[in-house]
Amino acid sequence: MKALNIKQVAEKLSLGQSTIYRMIAKGEFPKPFSLGGNRTAWLEEDVDCWLAGKAGRLAK
Repeated sequence: MKALNIKQVAEKLSLGQSTIYRMIAKGEFPKPFSLGGNRTAWLEEDVDCWLAGKAGRLAK
């Protein structure tokens, strides 16, 4: 299990950080969880599942 920060998520999805945050606000992308302080992250498997869903494939 790996935690990704916003920069890593944006790079993985080839999207801008502001686009990802807009998608979160609209309920179109998983919300991050807190790592403490003002640091947030996503589980890589959650990002992979979302991406697989967009591609019309089931995540493994």
